[in-house]
Amino acid sequence: MVKQKLIQITTYFLMVILLTGCWDQISIEEHGFVVGSAIDKANDYSDENMNLSLTNQIVSPAGLGTPAGGGNNKSPFVNVTATGTSIFTINRNMVQEISRAPFYEHVRLLIVSEEVAREPEIFASILDIFIRDQEMRRGIKIMIAKNKAKELLEIKPEPEQLPVRYLDMISDNNYKSIDMIDPVTLGNVHDFLLNNKSYVLPKISLSENEVDYKGAAVFHGLNDNMVAELTAQETKGMNLVKGDVNGGVIKFKVEDHVMTFELEGAKSKIKIDPKDPKNMDISVNVEVEGRLAEMYGSKTLLDPSYLSKIEEKVAKKIEKLANQTIDKAQKEMKLDIFDFDKILKQKHYSIWKRIKKDWEDGENYFANSRIDVSADVQIRETGATNRAKGKRHE
Repeated sequence: MVKQKLIQITTYFLMVILLTGCWDQISIEEHGFVVGSAIDKANDYSDENMNLSLTNQIVSPAGLGTPAGGGNNKSPFVNVTATGTSIFTINRNMVQEISRAPFYEHVRLLIVSEEVAREPEIFASILDIFIRDQEMRRGIKIMIAKNKAKELLEIKPEPEQLPVRYLDMISDNNYKSIDMIDPVTLGNVHDFLLNNKSYVLPKISLSENEVDYKGAAVFHGLNDNMVAELTAQETKGMNLVKGDVNGGVIKFKVEDHVMTFELEGAKSKIKIDPKDPKNMDISVNVEVEGRLAEMYGSKTLLDPSYLSKIEEKVAKKIEKLANQTIDKAQKEMKLDIFDFDKILKQKHYSIWKRIKKDWEDGENYFANSRIDVSADVQIRETGATNRAKGKRHE
């Protein structure tokens, strides 16, 4: 009898727990699914009134019908903007403007305007809630907008229905272009911030509804703000030094004829001699493989000496691109955007421990280092023909 009562009491207790487990449940129809966010300075932003503007792109399920359905003129998304002195405050203000509370578990992209990114400490501060909030995912991609970030959420992409999805897919095409950098996630940036390490983020701009995803924004690891930018050509140089290349093209000239070399892969071998920290010797050897994608002129590629000449010209162009970026990094920015510090830490830890505070700051050993770049190029393929037209008569 006692045993039976104990079973009944236990059963009732379990039922109470299960029934109260979802007391705060919100129906999926009541969520405002945010897929992307943009942060700008508000119109009244000043040193005394540091208001920010947050724009969320929220999916509208009613507008996501297929073209075959017909008769659906509703937009598949809605952009909602609110202002405030902090992202948390703005989010609370936004609840008053829409019927559905913003739900951030599906955010894929965060775009921050260059204006905001250049403000000291502001960039790291606005990321705090994205890092801290349990709804956020560390895989959120971060980009820096040349002008207003919210304008990128208002484009009309084809064939995608959502601007955020279009921008997200463009960022994944970096393997086809050497003047783009790999997507950088919220988790990556969090690591940079914790280690006070300088880093680069993808730069994106908009002109007449055309998106340009080239170049990079450079951030100072100590001040946590954007201090410079790399052009498309300078980004090529950085990628080649780091060996972060899976594809892309390089244009060059041979005997005044324009040619195009398609990279199929590149890796760099970096050696550092840290004996004299004030004047370190860093050697970078870039090994490249690819094919000749396009050529002008009538010479045959069956001539080994001519093919070697082409490889030499490509190598010289790679060295030039790399040296231009290195020169800017050392003389203008004085920041190590090539991850040389990682190699020092891994292979010369005792020395790195002694000089790390002066690598980019203080004595700035990075800026004083001697960096030598060499390139080795191998053309693996020349196409379906050794030349495209006959040789001219002399």
